[in-house]
Amino acid sequence: MKENFLCPHCRGYLNVGEYIIFSVRNKQGDAGLILLHPEIGNYTVVKHPLFFYDEGEHLEFRCPICHKKLASDVHDNLARIIYIDEKKREYNILFSMVAGEKSTFKMIEDEGKVESFGEHARKYLDILGMR
Repeated sequence: MKENFLCPHCRGYLNVGEYIIFSVRNKQGDAGLILLHPEIGNYTVVKHPLFFYDEGEHLEFRCPICHKKLASDVHDNLARIIYIDEKKREYNILFSMVAGEKSTFKMIEDEGKVESFGEHARKYLDILGMR
């Protein structure tokens, strides 16, 4: 694989095959695995049909390797993982942990650049200094 997604805590690889894998808990405390499409801005989700959550529900995302929470320090609704592109450049990826909310941010910290993706991204633009 040319591109990789890593846990910011253990730096374990989160992508396998065509997906990024997360351990997730819903508001009832039920756990399941969620697979997200690795293309930034593609909001395809694959999950077990018996793992339920409501649209708009805040989910808790954890690393499936070290089990640490992936919550960012930017906003309670945003998770953080690391993305390494084909040229070995490293980015922080922030994405919404709210079911159905389409918001993703690709950040290059050294350069202060942020790219936003998804129809709900505008909700977080102020906190990311993008307005």
